[in-house]
Amino acid sequence: MWSAIAAAVVIVVGGVSVVLVTAKPSLKASPAVPATPARTASGATDAPPWPAPADPTARAKAAGLGMLSSEGSVEHIHSHLTVTVDGQPVPVPALIGVDENAQTLSPLHTHDASGILHVESPVKAQFTLGQVFTEWNVALSSKRIGSLDTASGDTITAFVNGKKVSGDPAAITLADRADIDIVVTRNGTKATPPPPFTCPSGY
Repeated sequence: MWSAIAAAVVIVVGGVSVVLVTAKPSLKASPAVPATPARTASGATDAPPWPAPADPTARAKAAGLGMLSSEGSVEHIHSHLTVTVDGQPVPVPALIGVDENAQTLSPLHTHDASGILHVESPVKAQFTLGQVFTEWNVALSSKRIGSLDTASGDTITAFVNGKKVSGDPAAITLADRADIDIVVTRNGTKATPPPPFTCPSGY
């Protein structure tokens, strides 16, 4: 991050030294990252599996995020996401938040189908699961994920590091090495998280 330390410039005017103090611009005002992240999600209500969005730039904008020409390095964390429906894993696709045609990417994105969520931001900021699902273009709330909803008898349960989380899962804040599981069950079946994810070396 650029330092906020001021730089002094000395100019001699008519034999008198004049000191001008100029501050380097701060990255806190990045247009790519909001000061307060969205804690709800908006997206399509299609049935799983859910592919990566056709227009990642538009979906990033819907999540309140701008596109970058390169990965940021001020905030750099990784969380992991799994989605399980009736005991079957639903793939989290590669290239969420990555526009290959424009050669740009969101500060929040996936590289591959491992479920690892990358936060590589030019500023210190919080990011949420709601932003992930909005970029993915999949509806998410305590009552719905995609086409699956509690009104039809589905139960949607969120876990973070194996512990059940109440409320809207879109409000979950991403943390480094956090293991996030969204589990959908039917007919009153008890929801249990999958085995813990082992983050590969290098993350």
